[in-house]
Amino acid sequence: MPESPTAPLTVLCIPGPWLSRSELVEKIVRGASGYLFVGQVLMHMQTRQTCALEFHAADPRMGAAFRAAGPHWADTADMQRIDSHAAVVYLVADGGTAIQAEALMQAAAALLDAGGLGVKVESSGVAHAPDAWRELCSDLHLFSAHRAYVLYITGPQVHSCGMHNLGLRDAIVENNGDTAGAVELLRVFTRYLFTESPTIRAGQTFSAAQDEPAYRLLDDAGPAYDADSLFANPFGFWRLVPA
Repeated sequence: MPESPTAPLTVLCIPGPWLSRSELVEKIVRGASGYLFVGQVLMHMQTRQTCALEFHAADPRMGAAFRAAGPHWADTADMQRIDSHAAVVYLVADGGTAIQAEALMQAAAALLDAGGLGVKVESSGVAHAPDAWRELCSDLHLFSAHRAYVLYITGPQVHSCGMHNLGLRDAIVENNGDTAGAVELLRVFTRYLFTESPTIRAGQTFSAAQDEPAYRLLDDAGPAYDADSLFANPFGFWRLVPA
């Protein structure tokens, strides 16, 4: 595993009602979010945090993509509004640290305030309704970026996806029939990685609670994503094996 992996790209998708790029710029300028849009760059004037902003025409696949990534709110009025979007904005920035990930969350919230209809994390595959995203942004002190960026893929193996946006390894475990238990194990483990920043070495053990089974941590390459996939984690994976 490389000692200094290339910083991954974090990409957020925000569909909206804007009929033109200039209309979006006007709404950002008139808003009270503290952002300035110059050229292709969105910048927070106080913190000087920046990201690229790409403006695109409406995408007929957008509604289906959001429903697949946000099944928990697929039947809501918020999701129905995405079907009538007029444009799509992508926010793009180098990921790999919590500070950068949280700054991009705030930038996406500014676009919601300018009329955005939802946020889809292209670099993990999870979508959030507008109010849910605003709540995540207000709870950053509670490590809510973990919930914003990370989801869990189930199958013969269960693995997390999205930890690279926070600069951390993802995790993987065999599915021995208790899918919900495997997901909860990885949720607790990956949140521990994010909130505690522990120093972990292969061979150490982890338990979700004092009375829960212990797992040995092994280096793992994780799922075989394409080299240019936004889901790929250059930091690698931890495989949890029953101790």
